[in-house]
Amino acid sequence: MQEILDESIKILYAIVHDGEDAEAREDQKEAVEQIKRLAKSGNPDAINALERLRRTPDMHPFLREILVA
Repeated sequence: MQEILDESIKILYAIVHDGEDAEAREDQKEAVEQIKRLAKSGNPDAINALERLRRTPDMHPFLREILVA
């Protein structure tokens, strides 16, 4: 798996994985959406982050739903 080099993508990725709250936070939802937008625009680090997130087994169900939508 390739390392994520883009600092903004690293930050967004970290936000998604931050915390173990019972509910998905608004900043986590927005981070997933931003990663998806950047991946659609062809950003290779965003594509890599998106694939990593899709393989994360303990992702909050609502965040996972956003990923696959």
